[in-house]
Amino acid sequence: MTTPPLTVLCVDDDPDLLAVLTRVLRKDGYDLVAVGTPHEALAVLASRPVAVMVSDYEMPEMDGVELSVRARALSPETTRVMVTGRRTVDTALAGINIGEVFRFLHKPFEPDAIRHEVAAAVAHHLETAEVVAQRSTALRRQRMLEALEADHPGIGFVVRDDDGAYLLDGDACRAAPASLAALTALWPGPR
Repeated sequence: MTTPPLTVLCVDDDPDLLAVLTRVLRKDGYDLVAVGTPHEALAVLASRPVAVMVSDYEMPEMDGVELSVRARALSPETTRVMVTGRRTVDTALAGINIGEVFRFLHKPFEPDAIRHEVAAAVAHHLETAEVVAQRSTALRRQRMLEALEADHPGIGFVVRDDDGAYLLDGDACRAAPASLAALTALWPGPR
């Protein structure tokens, strides 16, 4: 079973630059969505999973920082890349600190540079998605264990001797209070 290509959303009010972006990134096999306004970009983010959003900084409806902030609220898992012709420190700082963009690129850019940065953003997106999935699995397991423990008290408690061997006979009952105290000291449980 093959996985579908990851979606890269390109946002720019300049149709020529948008055409260049999509032509360059198409070589890498992404599912490309190109839109000319920030509002169209937000509609795409609300309707489907997007791995990476590449947006311009200067657009008429809202700037790229505001778009990034709104995009993060709608789709926090989307990695954001911003492209701009403004070469000011304030622009870069706003993009990174407020919009939480992954990369900040200056126009004009080399095609290989944008391909490289989008590939890095896709890798970042996949790593982040894996961490989120692992946390979700751990949380699900913890809730299942808590539910089992509520229904069957003590089911998650296993008594071992000092060497780590399971105690299965009457010795377990005598060792249980000391083992339980040691376990409670290490992990006091949910608060």
